[in-house]
Amino acid sequence: MSSNKRPGGNPARAGEAQDARSARQAKAAALREREKARERSRRVLLVTVAVVVVLAIVATVVVLVQRQRQDTARTQAAAASGPAAPNAVSDDGGIVLPGTPAAGAPTMDVWLDYQCPVCKRFEGFGGQTYVDLAAQGKAKVVVHTLTFLDQNLGTAPSSQLAAEGAAAADAQGKFVQYTQVVFADQPEEGTGYTEDSLQALAAKVDGLDVTAWRKALDDHVYAAYVKRVQATMEAQKVGGTPTVRVTAPSGTVAELPSGDLLTADAPQNLTAAVQKATGA
Repeated sequence: MSSNKRPGGNPARAGEAQDARSARQAKAAALREREKARERSRRVLLVTVAVVVVLAIVATVVVLVQRQRQDTARTQAAAASGPAAPNAVSDDGGIVLPGTPAAGAPTMDVWLDYQCPVCKRFEGFGGQTYVDLAAQGKAKVVVHTLTFLDQNLGTAPSSQLAAEGAAAADAQGKFVQYTQVVFADQPEEGTGYTEDSLQALAAKVDGLDVTAWRKALDDHVYAAYVKRVQATMEAQKVGGTPTVRVTAPSGTVAELPSGDLLTADAPQNLTAAVQKATGA
């Protein structure tokens, strides 16, 4: 016999179960929303931190660029300041040797680096000759003291110091004597000069006030001038040292071959170049 009784239950309990499910669903939804909110907050925080880091990097770069520009400006200002050697033909030119050029006398330009061993050889053969040509008025002789071997030999500031010392000696009218002494006792290539070694050489120059000379060297009175002279090397298309050029009054320039400077015939070759350019 079948039953006609329908399944049933307590309506109140059914409603409570439904309410519980709804509450759990609402709670889960709330948890999800809170998690989404936290995730959004984390993303915002990460983006904010990234922006701050980028801004900090940009600010650092700007500061470094500004400092570099300031350092460059100071370097350029330093290079532009400072006196030339007393007998320099210009602020960035070489030192004019003693003598009064006669009418029609050419100009002889000589480029040297005090560390250059080939320059020492040239000085040994022809150094006194170009000094005599200036003293006799046969040519206006201008000596340019370069410093490029500091970089080539890795001995900075050896040539720079030697050239500063030359300018300081020129202030006392002793450029020629200083140059001759420094080349005569040139150290082995790659060894270089120091302030003290140069002072020992300067002490051999008759009549030089070594105390005043050393003060000028220590104070780097002529450092900027020496750097200006070196800066002209490329513009003047000087490829190395020694280089000797003779410029006639007409403006014609003749550069002596290096072979003419490095043998016992150097005095005759220098004299002949001056005679050829005289009055031309």
